Amino acid sequence: MTAMLRRTPVYMLVSCVLFMTLSAPADAETMPSPATGVTISTTESTATISWKPATGANSYRVCLQEFADQSPCARISSRSTATKVTFRSLEPTSGTDYYVVVYSYNGTARAATYRKGFNLATPPPPGAPTQVTRTVTAHSLTVTWAAATGADTYDVCLMTSGDTTSCSQSSPRSTSRTATFNDLVPTSGTDYYFRVYAYNAGGATPSVRYSFDLPVGAIASVSVTRQEGTDRVLSRWSEAVNAEQYEFQFGTNPSMTTGLKTYTLGSPSATFTRLTLGQTYHYRVRGINGVAKGAWTTITKFRMASNPTNVVVITYNLCGQDKCVNTSNGMKRWSTRKPIAGRIARGAGADVISTQESHDRETRFGTELPGFSLGAYYSAKSLFFNSDKYDKQRSGIITLSSTERKYAVWVQLIDVNTRTVFIVVDPHLQPFKGVTKDRMREAQTKKLLADVARINPNKFPVIYAGDYNSNSSNTNYEDGYDAPHKVFTAAGIPDAFDVAERKVNSQWNSANQAKNPPVKHYHHVDHIYIDQSIRALEFKVIVSVREVDGQILYQTPFATDHNPVRAKLLVPGH
Repeated sequence: MTAMLRRTPVYMLVSCVLFMTLSAPADAETMPSPATGVTISTTESTATISWKPATGANSYRVCLQEFADQSPCARISSRSTATKVTFRSLEPTSGTDYYVVVYSYNGTARAATYRKGFNLATPPPPGAPTQVTRTVTAHSLTVTWAAATGADTYDVCLMTSGDTTSCSQSSPRSTSRTATFNDLVPTSGTDYYFRVYAYNAGGATPSVRYSFDLPVGAIASVSVTRQEGTDRVLSRWSEAVNAEQYEFQFGTNPSMTTGLKTYTLGSPSATFTRLTLGQTYHYRVRGINGVAKGAWTTITKFRMASNPTNVVVITYNLCGQDKCVNTSNGMKRWSTRKPIAGRIARGAGADVISTQESHDRETRFGTELPGFSLGAYYSAKSLFFNSDKYDKQRSGIITLSSTERKYAVWVQLIDVNTRTVFIVVDPHLQPFKGVTKDRMREAQTKKLLADVARINPNKFPVIYAGDYNSNSSNTNYEDGYDAPHKVFTAAGIPDAFDVAERKVNSQWNSANQAKNPPVKHYHHVDHIYIDQSIRALEFKVIVSVREVDGQILYQTPFATDHNPVRAKLLVPGH
């Protein structure tokens, strides 16, 4: 017991078992007997002393002493005839709390009992602290609690393990019901555990065990960079305060509900592999510390750039409805020409075949193209693509002039390997020469570009492969002009013929008119226009010829009155 008794005034009495002789004659008063049957009952702060009446005694007095040897009374009762005395407001002392001596009196004659030691009753331990609340910041903990029943003082034990009672830090024991710990850092697993202890003379009682992880700070920045030519990206982000790990998420929509992948990482950078080329991803990252999780970064999107892809395109007017057949050119019917045209198309090594005058019910040209699928068809315009190399994403029709019944069809394709997306458009413009027709072709070309822009919000590269019924020879007519070339040039869309790095058979006209000997003026009515981002590696007019008496002639029978135009293109990744 460490608490010390508050001292009260002490009567200067000497406790002894000697009989005292006063000035009166010795036989004037009878010496009383010492009291017997002394019993002591205590509480935490009281002591009740009782005894049996002593022979010859007419009054009594009780002395409380703090030490076992002779000492002055710390507390002494009044002299009375009562055989029971209660002392109140006692406090524990060091060692045995108190010693008691009962004095028996007969007049001035006094007899004393032997000293008898006793301790105050031990109080029950205090109640457990309750209503414990904690406030955790990045590096501190503040704990508060309600008063516990019977508690005198409190302290808080902070631990770094859930299976130990050893405190890594303790708050000073005091009457205060709040404690703060500073300079905390994360630990492995759950960061910290703590208990609040209540104390009194009867012992200590702890609260339940609480645990917490330090909160995780925000991540200031994050970046994703594709490693060129691969299916992987490198992501880096700023460290978050108190983060022991990080969660990184990829999703394929802005709400992060589709294609969601979550990675748990131990450092603020990572390389992610096997991402789909051409796919747009959304991503975010947050720090975690045990069960504590920081705020997600703002959802950001990036497109996993596709790789460049080589595309070979031909445009080929088939005259499949026999509109070009007449007695003057001697052309055969389509049923005879179809396998010839098929052999030429197959031999072109094309990936995409754009045809005009190829009405599906009459030509059924797809039967000549094994391995190709029909990507789009309308009003005798057909787009075929190599289905081993590409997947079709969507397609449609563009009305160039409802009055003239002029249309274009288009298909959006994706390379299954490089994941590059591009659009191929198959237009067939107004035929015949003259400025009136040129103006109609100009309007139709402008409508073509406007509608392509509308159906291509993602600005995928576009290839325009068709029969434009126009070339530079249109200027040979009064006020005539090459309208499609004018419109495309103004839009920054070149003719593959003009920008090709290599030209083959470019002197042969694409419209052969089913005539021999060939007319060669570099005038092509069939064109392949390409977006500026597309690289034209080669431009070629495909001709089937034979030599007769030293003269080069077209092979006959003619497959159609047009020669296919082919462009080898490099479409960029995006």
